[in-house]
Amino acid sequence: MAFSIFALNNEFAVSTGSNVNSSPGQSKFDYPPQSSKDLVITTKDGDPDPRLFEIGDVYDISYGGTGGGATMTDAVVIRSDEAPDAGGGGGVIVFEGLDEYGELTHVVWTPDFDVEQWYWDNHSGGNPPEFHTTDMNAAYDHSFVCFDGATRIDTPGGGVPAAGLQAGDRVMTLDSGAKRLIWVGRRQVRGLGTDAPVVFAPGVIGNRAELRLSQQHRVLVRSAMAELFFGTPEVLVPARSLVDGVAVRIAPVARITYVHLLLRRHAILRAEGAHCESLLLGDVAAARIDAAAHAEIRAQARVNGGLPALQHARAARPVLTMREARMVTGGLRPVPAADRGKFVLL
Repeated sequence: MAFSIFALNNEFAVSTGSNVNSSPGQSKFDYPPQSSKDLVITTKDGDPDPRLFEIGDVYDISYGGTGGGATMTDAVVIRSDEAPDAGGGGGVIVFEGLDEYGELTHVVWTPDFDVEQWYWDNHSGGNPPEFHTTDMNAAYDHSFVCFDGATRIDTPGGGVPAAGLQAGDRVMTLDSGAKRLIWVGRRQVRGLGTDAPVVFAPGVIGNRAELRLSQQHRVLVRSAMAELFFGTPEVLVPARSLVDGVAVRIAPVARITYVHLLLRRHAILRAEGAHCESLLLGDVAAARIDAAAHAEIRAQARVNGGLPALQHARAARPVLTMREARMVTGGLRPVPAADRGKFVLL
């Protein structure tokens, strides 16, 4: 089913008229960039992973602003990668299409990155910056989903640190009981910038101990606001969307071992008692997980009982973007002791 994503005004800009393709591989921003507002990106039915913006994907686009705005049907993604390293993380997605008057238009959307501030920071001597319309660096995967290696995951035999799990081990899932791990991936990184973990104080989301997740790792939320806006009381939201600077904070560390846990189907696990997702392979297949890892996944699947093909076309619960998550997580409060291990209470 198609749905819409609503961008923050400081996270997009447009290029129209002679600004489009103003130099080879680049376009100029319409001036000033904040003259465009209220970007809406609408997905297309049939896209198996509409939250992964890959080159060639098609979306419907609309925006307003002082210039009157525009709509584009079947705008094509021509760039999707990481934002410039300005300390804020995020990505850059460029859509190309024809507006309702047949004029070629570029829309640059920078989720979790302030493109307006970047524009003014790089505007010097009367020479405004341009933006590239093709990928310039490592692909932006929109979702780096993993547990800190020390996080205890519920198994039929009790809690086991994520780093101690192996393919073939069984973990407890919310919906289907014990299920076998198909693949366990490990990655040690500097825990800085977008790789810095989100730390949940004990009890905030039902966790019995401090919980550390990657910023895009999603946790299960039960909320009346979710039912109001999205037609379901249970949704998955990025850990980063719950940051309040006190009970939930981003805490940079020198090094951290992140662990991917992949099951045949996407599922909800219990991590330190809190409900968190397993790896949704579609989110990262084109970026963070390389060809060697895919080969390992296939090999381990064969070894572990000849399991059928992975079925990751559907998430275990509806998945919200950062913007959507903030609509339903404004009232996060600690979970009472009697309710720990249940859903997040809002």
